Amino acid sequence: MAIAYSGLTHPGQLRDNNEDAWQVAPDLCLAVLADGMGGHACGEVGSALTVEGVISYFRNPPEPLQPEQLVKEAVRHANRHVWDAAKARPECGNMGSTVVLAHWSPAELIVANVGDSRAYLWRAGRLVQLSYDQNVASELRTRLGFNEEQILRVPDRNVLTMAVGSFEHVLVVTHTQVLEDGDEVLLCSDGLHGPVGDAMIQEVLAARGTLQEKVQKLVDCANDAGGPDNITAVLLEHRTGGL
Repeated sequence: MAIAYSGLTHPGQLRDNNEDAWQVAPDLCLAVLADGMGGHACGEVGSALTVEGVISYFRNPPEPLQPEQLVKEAVRHANRHVWDAAKARPECGNMGSTVVLAHWSPAELIVANVGDSRAYLWRAGRLVQLSYDQNVASELRTRLGFNEEQILRVPDRNVLTMAVGSFEHVLVVTHTQVLEDGDEVLLCSDGLHGPVGDAMIQEVLAARGTLQEKVQKLVDCANDAGGPDNITAVLLEHRTGGL
């Protein structure tokens, strides 16, 4: 079993800097994506610290852990990393970040997220969101039963209800998925899934092409839709026959 991957980030059309960060560590069977927030370029710091914090925990966990607990503790470690950095830098008092990660083994994939960066599974012509958006819209949908038309009338529907570094303790959402040969897993920031939407993401993933070509097309679609935010996409493919 092997995971092939390609990733790309772009500042978009309206931002001078890029506050997204991503990294794939094949030796750890890990891919991480973060979307930072905060003034004075602190968003860039927040996302970088988040990715660094997750990977550093994976490299040196203090004790043996089951995979689901490992990903949760790695995100909690990153949260403390960003929280402490924000406290130490007054200009970065509102620093934070989303995070979505994928950790795979021969049999399954574990996805974890905080905030609204997403993970999707593409399998046999069907796109399924694996992550959970921690924002006002999701709370209205799941807790109060709002339909999509009602949610669209809420001006603050995209405001995050949880972010790495914004709270001393963070709620990490996980999902476990059994993998099949040919499965593709997309990690992306809201700069992609916001302006592009699921239908276009599905169209791009359904088309013939390499992982690199698909990632480039996804980023191009977000820019063609106005590129209102930083855009990042990481595409993984599960291959039982190896690379």
